[in-house]
Amino acid sequence: MIEYSHIFKEGKKQKYGIVSNLLYNMRCAWEYDRKLFWYQLLPIVPSVSAAYLGTLLPAWVVRGLEEGRSMEYLVGGIFALALTMWCLNLAAESMIQYRYRNSALLRNYYAKRCFQKVMDMDYDVMEAPENQKIIGNTWRSLRNPYNFVSAANDAPVMLEAAAAVILYGILLGRQSLLLLLLQAASVGISLWLLGVARRKHTSQQGELSRYARETAYISRQSMESSSGKDIRIYRLADWILQKYEDSLTHMDGIFRGIHNWYFLKSFSDCVVRFLVNGFVWGYLLLKLVEGELAAAEFVWYMGLVNGFSSYFETMIRMLMTLSPRCVAISYIREMLDMENQWGKEKQQKEEQEEQKKKQDERQEETQEETQEETQAERGAQLELRDVSYRYPGKKEPVLSHINLTIAPGEKLALLGLNGAGKTTLVKLICGFYQPTEGEILLNGIPVRDYDREEYYSLISVLFQDFTLLSLSVDENITGRDAGEARSCDLEQSLKLSGFYEKYERLPKKGESLLIKEVNEQAVDFSGGEKQKLLFARALYKRAPFLILDEPTAALDPIAENEMYLKFNEAARGRTALYISHRLSSTRFCDRIVLLEHGRIVEEGTHESLLSGDTRYARLYQVQSRYYKEQEKRKERSRIMGDEYVAQEGGEEGIFYESARL
Repeated sequence: MIEYSHIFKEGKKQKYGIVSNLLYNMRCAWEYDRKLFWYQLLPIVPSVSAAYLGTLLPAWVVRGLEEGRSMEYLVGGIFALALTMWCLNLAAESMIQYRYRNSALLRNYYAKRCFQKVMDMDYDVMEAPENQKIIGNTWRSLRNPYNFVSAANDAPVMLEAAAAVILYGILLGRQSLLLLLLQAASVGISLWLLGVARRKHTSQQGELSRYARETAYISRQSMESSSGKDIRIYRLADWILQKYEDSLTHMDGIFRGIHNWYFLKSFSDCVVRFLVNGFVWGYLLLKLVEGELAAAEFVWYMGLVNGFSSYFETMIRMLMTLSPRCVAISYIREMLDMENQWGKEKQQKEEQEEQKKKQDERQEETQEETQEETQAERGAQLELRDVSYRYPGKKEPVLSHINLTIAPGEKLALLGLNGAGKTTLVKLICGFYQPTEGEILLNGIPVRDYDREEYYSLISVLFQDFTLLSLSVDENITGRDAGEARSCDLEQSLKLSGFYEKYERLPKKGESLLIKEVNEQAVDFSGGEKQKLLFARALYKRAPFLILDEPTAALDPIAENEMYLKFNEAARGRTALYISHRLSSTRFCDRIVLLEHGRIVEEGTHESLLSGDTRYARLYQVQSRYYKEQEKRKERSRIMGDEYVAQEGGEEGIFYESARL
């Protein structure tokens, strides 16, 4: 049966060949388990030897009969050869079973290397579309352990078959060079036909991949609860099923064409082997009749012909299955070969030694805490000099000629409509992207002149799209194992973030686990509580530069006001960049910057911007009116009931879009 799992991936030519991938897999096996490495090679000797003895045994018996050997001699010889074959097969089988059992675990070795790689990868390298395809294909490959079982087991089987084909071919060639040439020709024709079938197969991969993605998408959407609502309300089930059936029909037609080419190859193999074996048998029979071959030799050569054909078929079958299995290893290698760009230009020996010295110094816990505390107290200066950024493949820049300086200890509010470029600017400041033009400096030093880990230690970010890990609450906040956290800093961070009361009410407090998908006893939080927890994590780091991306998006007005009251204390001494849609938050900041279409259009304090005819003032008035209307509706609801408010339900939407920045 032909294996087609690889065609669901990108249908492009792989960077690494089959032989290269097999050697790479064996090298990884050497690093992971030396016994696994040797057991991919050693079984070849006993397996081929046992098979050859099986070919030799009938000929030996016939020769014994021709020479008039006694029954005791023949039985003893058969027993000795059979026992030897049994021992050889037992040795080979024990190694093969170990190989099967442990080759599945080789996936864990690859997975660990890939996890480590992707977490250490520069963000812009990881986010590049072409790299996203490779990473996605890598994860799909890692999810199937059989890819690695096959690569570690089919390759030795193919090598065993190739060794037997060579051995049997040489022994046949000793009788006649013509026999060897015929067998070699049959191998060559079969490999050529296999190449033709594979080229036809490859030419269909792009089309088949498109339909495979389509069916996978439809299948996934049919099981999503969010899609299920639309499917039921708009009666889309029959239409979606028809689309699914159409895609399967197209795939079936492509599969049929691919199978036809492989069937033609297999049929041609049978014809070629029939003709070659028929000629060989006829040649040997003629030699036997003419007395040039003894009966024992005839039996032996017939065994060699049968063995050659059997091993030859095995070798071709393994070649057909190894290619798709090696695709998995090829994707892994491509991912592991991705190079980080940050710091690549800093190759001088003196700089490397200086970086190592700094890293060694930071390993001392006491010194690290002192350094963090000092940095947090003095803040950091951020400067953007004529910064522009354009996404790869896009014509228009997202940001254009941004010039901005944030002084140490200053609190800056960054506002802007959706699509203004705020998120991109944050990623540039974090060092995830490099500016297309201009440069960004922290404390007077260009971002890319820092060691990457050193730069990350200077900034702390509360992202709008956050991640919680299946660890305890304390471990999620501190990023350290239980017992290694700085308890005083942890308590202060919890209080400043507004999460302290909830934390104290937890059954196990900081030891409470998160993520019910992994931990059945895990606690769960509301969106606002999660945001407070992550705010505590940002504060615990004590970095001199703090970025808050929509920190109150999931908070109710009371909780939002509570956070504002604590904001000055939480960010005391630090440089803070505050991003929000709600203009009411800006009065807590020293300065406000309004971003529009990738450019800074207004800049000033809350009071100065409100005092003139500014875009900020107009947006502030619209948003204030929206919140006042909300308060009036709540009051009317309290006095007159929900029915009245329901009749007035459209009023809120009048200002909603304009009120949101």
